[in-house]
This record gives sequence, C-alpha cells and structure tokens, in this order.
Amino acid sequence: MKKLLYLLLFTTCISQSSCTMVIKGLSKSIVKKYDDHTDMNVSSFQVMDNKGKLHPYSDLYAGKTVYLYTWANLNAGPPHDKNYDDLKARFAPYPDVVFADLYIGTDEKGWLEFVKKHPVSNSLFLVKDAASSGFLTALEGSTVVPCIVGKDGAMLSFKGPKPQDKILVDYILFQARNGVDGTTSGKKLIKGVNSKRKFKTEELNDWYKKHFKVNEIKDLSFGISSTQ
Repeated sequence: MKKLLYLLLFTTCISQSSCTMVIKGLSKSIVKKYDDHTDMNVSSFQVMDNKGKLHPYSDLYAGKTVYLYTWANLNAGPPHDKNYDDLKARFAPYPDVVFADLYIGTDEKGWLEFVKKHPVSNSLFLVKDAASSGFLTALEGSTVVPCIVGKDGAMLSFKGPKPQDKILVDYILFQARNGVDGTTSGKKLIKGVNSKRKFKTEELNDWYKKHFKVNEIKDLSFGISSTQ
C-alpha cells in the first residue's frame, strides 16, 4: 500500500514543486532507515552452499558488493521475479557485484532438498549461531528482505531497496561498490531530482545514461517501497 501511494503521488504531483517536496519527504523517510545497521558486519557469518559445505561469508564474497536477499518459505522459494532478473542483468557488466539468496529458516534438510530441485547459483543457508544472532534479531520477524553488503562485509543497506525500485536500487547498489551506505546515496539521488523529473547535476545524468545505456533521459518516475 505504501509503495502504491508513493507511486501515485509521484505520478500525479511531481510537476508541482510543493508536491515534489512531499514526495521527497516521504522517500527520504524510507531511505533514512537503510543505514540503521551500518555497524553490522557479516564477514563472520557461517553459510552453507547447495552442496552442504560450510564457508565463512568472507571466504565467498571478499572484495564483492553483494545484493543479499533473505527468504524463509520453502513453498514459495527465493524472491525471484522479472524485476530481480532485470536488476541482475543490468549489473552483469560489473564483476564486483554479485547476487545471493540467503535462506534464514531452520529447515536445513528441507532447504538442501529445495536447492537440489531448483539449482541456482549463490544459494546459501545461514547457520544460526552467535555471529548471526544480531542479524536475525534485527530482522524482527521479517523474512523476505533485501540487503546490500559492502566489499568488506559491512551492512550498507538493511531492509534496502527492492528490485522493483528501479533507478533507486540501481544507484544505491552502484554507489555501494565504493562503500557508500544506502541512506547517503538514496538521499543524494532523491535530492538530485527536480520538479520536472530531471536530474539537477551532470554527475547523475552521466551515471544514468552510462548505466542504463541511453542517450536521452525521458522519464525519471520511480517507485520507493518499504520493507516491514
């Protein structure tokens, strides 16, 4: 419902400066929470691969920026859809960005059976121990949660932008490659859009054109959804 409201407001009001301020305020209220756990580091997490072998997270993803999607429902599977696949495709040119599914449920046997039937790369089982307890507590009952983890294992966006939040998720993930947290980059992006749905700076214009491989920017309408 929140995302629908923000999209509706963005579509109907962005051309009016007063409404633009409302939209920006609502958007910033979401992205300001992305850095709630930037003191968290996942390097010491123990994870199991789809062959049942245990690894420290740092051994698998050192030097990589990771879009880490948690899930727990074996009946529904990981949160894969067209938006997610499109996001992965847009970041295929960046070798330092990877995507991983992190199962946070407790049914280890069921998960192993699931991944054997549905083999996908970077599918992981989170070991429940002292290292991961703070992360699981911070999820507060949420299961399907996107996070962005930096190259050193630092949590840069907790309950971060979703794949359908095109432009926002791309910019935040792109900036995370340089260790920028999601709140900082998200606010910069939102602040950089004017009332005519154009970027205010050449820096943002250049990034958009190069990243999305376009010569002209026609429409900057984008959604911003929250994760409860």
